[in-house]
Amino acid sequence: MNSNNNYTSKKNAFLTRIGVDFGYNEAKECSTTNNTKTDNKQDGCNQILELKIEYSDLSKINSLKLDSIYSLNFKNFTEELYKALIKECNYNLLNLSTLNTSLDIESLTSVSNRTMKAIKDQKIFSILGYFPTISVELKNRGWVEKRDPYRPPINYLQYLKSSPYMVNWVESPPLISPMNEYEGAIERLKSLQSWSILKNKRSDFIFVTRKRLINWSSLSKLTCVSQMTRHIFCTKNGLAQCLESYKNAETNLMFPRCHYIRTEADCDAFVEDYITTALVSTLKIIVKAIENNKNMFTADGNIPYKLIGFVKRCVLKFLNNQIAGNTETDIWKFKSQQEVWNEFMIHYKKLIIDSNAKFNQEYKYELELDVYAKCKYLLEEVKTYCPQHYIDGITNTWIIKPTSNCSGHGIMLSRDLQTIKQKIPKSDVLRNNYILQKYIERPLLVYTCKIDLRQWFLVTNMNPVVVWMYKEGYVRFCTNSFSMGNMHESIHLSNVRLQIRYRKIRNSQVPAECMWDYRELQNHLRNIGQEYVWDELIFPGMSESIYAVLQAATDTSFYRDNTFQLYGADFLIADNFIPYLIEINSIPGLNPSTSVIANLVPMLLGDIIKVTVDYKKNLNADTGLFVKVVPEKWKPTSAVDSGNPFNSSAAGIANQTPFTFDYHRRLVPLRLHR
Repeated sequence: MNSNNNYTSKKNAFLTRIGVDFGYNEAKECSTTNNTKTDNKQDGCNQILELKIEYSDLSKINSLKLDSIYSLNFKNFTEELYKALIKECNYNLLNLSTLNTSLDIESLTSVSNRTMKAIKDQKIFSILGYFPTISVELKNRGWVEKRDPYRPPINYLQYLKSSPYMVNWVESPPLISPMNEYEGAIERLKSLQSWSILKNKRSDFIFVTRKRLINWSSLSKLTCVSQMTRHIFCTKNGLAQCLESYKNAETNLMFPRCHYIRTEADCDAFVEDYITTALVSTLKIIVKAIENNKNMFTADGNIPYKLIGFVKRCVLKFLNNQIAGNTETDIWKFKSQQEVWNEFMIHYKKLIIDSNAKFNQEYKYELELDVYAKCKYLLEEVKTYCPQHYIDGITNTWIIKPTSNCSGHGIMLSRDLQTIKQKIPKSDVLRNNYILQKYIERPLLVYTCKIDLRQWFLVTNMNPVVVWMYKEGYVRFCTNSFSMGNMHESIHLSNVRLQIRYRKIRNSQVPAECMWDYRELQNHLRNIGQEYVWDELIFPGMSESIYAVLQAATDTSFYRDNTFQLYGADFLIADNFIPYLIEINSIPGLNPSTSVIANLVPMLLGDIIKVTVDYKKNLNADTGLFVKVVPEKWKPTSAVDSGNPFNSSAAGIANQTPFTFDYHRRLVPLRLHR
């Protein structure tokens, strides 16, 4: 209890310093080995993870790295990448015999010797898909690619005939290189020579982003592969199930509560949550109005005054149930008291929609004071048992997501209970299941528009969890100004493929591609006087949430040694700068659909090799912009152990020394607002 109070006071002091008020007026399958539980497993969802993450000055490092690579912008990136891709296509479609080009004996010998040495040193790699940066990075380290010259990574003929914008659909950006036709022909001849030696040899490293491309049954245990065999947290329903115990708990994991609708019981649980939220919202509306000197009482009001007494009695019942630990599942008896709740919903909708709604009671100062005091007291008491009250807002809006869709398809927002229930009939084999997630009604706005963040992270072990956060990513903008009174997708859904439809009618301050990198967001935070929130709240909060998810998923994951995977997590930042995890993607969209992504991805892919190849051999190796999230309880007290971070040896991980950069601070454990 003392530690919780200490944390609360520290966090309140920090948020007060940055100008945030905590009062109401703030705004194919592989055979795998089951994971075993470790002694370090979380003991219940209330345990606060203590994490240590060390990293250097983000803005300086990012600027140096980004300035040293492509300088593509939204006006030229498609053209430049298309030129590079067409050049590559032409080189790979050359008829070498017509060029009268061949390798001399010395070159043939050199290629053969290098290939044989790579076999001996276990430095043979394969790439399944189109990731030219990975190929270059590994070749620069003495690795040799096993590439079938008759099975190119993409259909070169297709791209020669395609429009320039089609470059956005390749898996990752093509290389912009000065290689000429002759050099391209020589490279192909060298690849052909290597293939003649390697075609029956196993690969030591396979980079792929789609599991189905891997022949798991014939895969050697010694081969390092960039795909984990199972990850339940990468589906909407899987993440919701994985984090079920966190739904109404105080925890450092920031995840808007979800309901996975499969049965009638799931639907009933949602209805109870919806009603509880509506009752608490009514208290918020009354308190906020009175605090803003708005008169809520008049003799000819359009809402019965008795509604206030009804809400107070219901909230007291809720509190008594929580205090007593009552596990009753139908606290509101919605089905047996349908008329009562229907009437409540009618008046509640008026309070939400009608800015002039008033209670039909003659105004008296003493009456207003009494109502305010009782509602304010109940609202403060409720916060203990509704830890997500802050993001709930007052309109009771929920986001409805079909579990089988992506890129924003099929998503809708609604605050009407009957509309939501009609949208999610009991599922069968012909229907989708749905996730109902509480919509965050108080997002951080940039130029009056909602944003969210795509955070990349790399997992190199699940037993125990070893996760690396990337210090760069991208910020996605909605095109139009935020409003809870308008449910249009251009205002609330930030998916790239969806927002591209509205770029021409976007808010004039929103960037042309509706996207920033992290540097630009940090610059904006500095400009609004919040220069500390990135290092002290946002990035640490994202790190803690990702680590907590992976810990929660260890029981449902199957981990194969010599495996790693890149993921993309979507976070929404609340207006108090706390990041909330929305979902996690197993194929995190590396295709160059914008200049921001086209600039970041080559750097990201290069840094993946630094972690998975260089750091694997040398714990002092440069890991680029990847930083490891290290639980404080694993902080080493003895000599460094050079254990392999890709093997499931808890001892090896436990003794590893975390990276030492300029930033030395133990993260304050983050919790949901009370």
